Amino acid sequence: TMLHEDTDFSRINWNLAESNIESVDYSVRAWERLELIMSKLEKQLDRHCFFRLKMRARRRSDGYFLKILNILFEKSADYGWGVGRAFGWWAGHWVISAAILVAGIDFSRINSSFWKLTVASLETSFSNAHAFLFLSADGGYFQPGKILIEQSTNQILFATLGAAQAIIGPIFLFLLLLTLRNRFRLA
Repeated sequence: TMLHEDTDFSRINWNLAESNIESVDYSVRAWERLELIMSKLEKQLDRHCFFRLKMRARRRSDGYFLKILNILFEKSADYGWGVGRAFGWWAGHWVISAAILVAGIDFSRINSSFWKLTVASLETSFSNAHAFLFLSADGGYFQPGKILIEQSTNQILFATLGAAQAIIGPIFLFLLLLTLRNRFRLA
């Protein structure tokens, strides 16, 4: 099929097309073909729309592990297009981790204000999530806050949360940068 440059897909409800899929392989090929046509026409928004539809169709034939990864990619970054969603997951994971650190503080062991400990928890959480920046290492900007939280928090909680954030943080940052790149690509 040849499509004209001015073909407008903006008012089409693709849910009906997705729900009537008879053959997963056929639908994946159809979405792939439409994605290729949109790429040749340099219509990035439509290209990515068909990419998302192809990924959702592919999910029906994938194994359990790939299906879960596919769902996680959709929910966390809308298949590389949802800047707001990716930003929410990126910022949310270290803010929630900071709240967990604040909840784990033993105020009887330390003589600091609640707000100072909250700021130190945010700094520590941010530096844990972005460990490759060495913000809380010796001489780092956030080292004093990390030391304060380390002295006032349960060590098992502190270590476990730090390790989890060191793994999850770069993934969410990568997804955020991917969505920014996809969304604002000029050519």
